[in-house]
Amino acid sequence: MRIVTGATTALAVLLTLALAGTASAATCSFPASAYSTGAPAIGLPSGPQPVNDPIFFQQWGLDQIKAPAAWTRGDRGAGATIAIVDTGVDLVHPDLQAHLVPGADKTEQEFQGCAGPQDEDGHGTHVAGIAAAVANNGIGVAGTAPDASIMPVRVLNDAGEGTDDEVIAGIKHAADNGADVINLSLGGLQVVGQTPQFNEEMANAVDDAYAKGAVVVAAAGNESIPLCSYPAAAAKAICVAATDVRGMPAAYSNFPNSSEDSVGVRAPGGSGSFFCEDGEEDVWSTYWPEPEKESCEGGDLKGYDTLAGSSMSSPHVAGVAALLSAKGLSNAQILECIRTTSSNAGEFDPVMGYGIVDADNATSTCSPESTPAFVPAGGGGGAPGGGGGTAGPAPDFLTVTVKRASRKRLARRRKVLVTISSSKAVQVKLRAVMRRAPKAKARSAGRRTVTLKQAGQRRAFVRITRKAAKRLRRSRRATFQVRYRGGGHRGTATPR
Repeated sequence: MRIVTGATTALAVLLTLALAGTASAATCSFPASAYSTGAPAIGLPSGPQPVNDPIFFQQWGLDQIKAPAAWTRGDRGAGATIAIVDTGVDLVHPDLQAHLVPGADKTEQEFQGCAGPQDEDGHGTHVAGIAAAVANNGIGVAGTAPDASIMPVRVLNDAGEGTDDEVIAGIKHAADNGADVINLSLGGLQVVGQTPQFNEEMANAVDDAYAKGAVVVAAAGNESIPLCSYPAAAAKAICVAATDVRGMPAAYSNFPNSSEDSVGVRAPGGSGSFFCEDGEEDVWSTYWPEPEKESCEGGDLKGYDTLAGSSMSSPHVAGVAALLSAKGLSNAQILECIRTTSSNAGEFDPVMGYGIVDADNATSTCSPESTPAFVPAGGGGGAPGGGGGTAGPAPDFLTVTVKRASRKRLARRRKVLVTISSSKAVQVKLRAVMRRAPKAKARSAGRRTVTLKQAGQRRAFVRITRKAAKRLRRSRRATFQVRYRGGGHRGTATPR
């Protein structure tokens, strides 16, 4: 099975990937001048702030999970280690470097340009910053567990792609080398006719890590289906689905619902904005400053960017788990604490799971002396009496996502990158539409039909018209969407 990151692209295709070719020469580190130390252009808020990181006031996700309240009591994660099993981490990033501990590269070197767990994509760096960026250093962002250590483990290549074997090797390395928390912002698609038990090897890897004392936290997936993908669906993982800035379920996110009864919760993942400059409803974090990898061409903040997806939700929860680990709770106690202190107060529902994680409630309520160990229900990972999904075939689905872009770049290149994920063979009709202003009449901006010959994933470009590109150049109020229809499904594509 092919594995990919769970945020900026849709999740994996259930097809064997035959990688070919070698990586071109890459820039593997950047000078200090490549990273911004200032604040976003919209300015700083008035009044005192809990930390002096200039982007902190835009990190609405930290407020949603009440992390600053935990910090004020001294719960900051010191002594805990979070393994970021992903595309690697930028090893010289000034907002991460002080927290890095030795990591590993489990990818095939012939497909990478840089040695070791150096990120060449940006995704893992973004995830790491959400979990444990240095706080109160006067630059950039703050992490959920701002005093925790980061173990970079690269299992995905510079395109955010990898295999089960690489991910399993990464999980094993993290568990064997003392990671208290293992974050997996990656996963694979479900296929109709196959239950989540199909990935027994991944489930065993999570179970083995749990047996060694680690808490495994994983992204639910971005297919808008009512199931966690693997590895989040594994019984002893925490499956994390996304919320938007209002605390509502994000439209793109899978539900925190697993047939293995894993502990399912929600956490901030962002709304998914098409244009870069509209990304304040997405999640700010650290990013790799390679110009060709900046998701929104960098803007005025080099080394920082906004992304959206359940990939961003997972490290918020990994950070909370690190806060609890630093207090001395075991992994079984941490699962029980998160299950009972999230916003549904220990009650499960299939849309919100056990609710939005609450760092303040968790750190003030739970202790090694008072918190019982988590007890799986019937061998699964839900609460006693149930709480996950029921085994059975995954639902029929079609998901279309579009890559975020700047108005300038879209007007210049006149093409939109679309990713289509489907549970079956399908012909999908795509239609780009544009409005000069948010409430103006929608006008067609381009069309394309894409065919998937089997279940899986395909990327394609939708070419926009010269007239639409001209409108984009003239109006900063213009809005843009990609609508889709196929296989009995229709909808509007969500940017990632």
